[in-house]
Amino acid sequence: MVVIKGRIIAKPQEGIVPIHRKRNDKKSRVPGPLIRGKAGGRLKYICGKCSFLLAYNVSRKEISVDAVFQCPNCNKYNEF
Repeated sequence: MVVIKGRIIAKPQEGIVPIHRKRNDKKSRVPGPLIRGKAGGRLKYICGKCSFLLAYNVSRKEISVDAVFQCPNCNKYNEF
């Protein structure tokens, strides 16, 4: 498994880039990764500040190049 650590960035403008984050409702429990890939993915994305697991078992095709992840643990925005 290849671990990719995010680069912390300022909050991006809404609607410009896709932002992966936990849902804002009572059904969201996000104790683990925001994204779990399909079988065969070899990448693991972690937060650049707190190392929280953001995406697991993903391939490069499954993650948009310009996507940003908001860490549910520390709320920082990560770019990969």
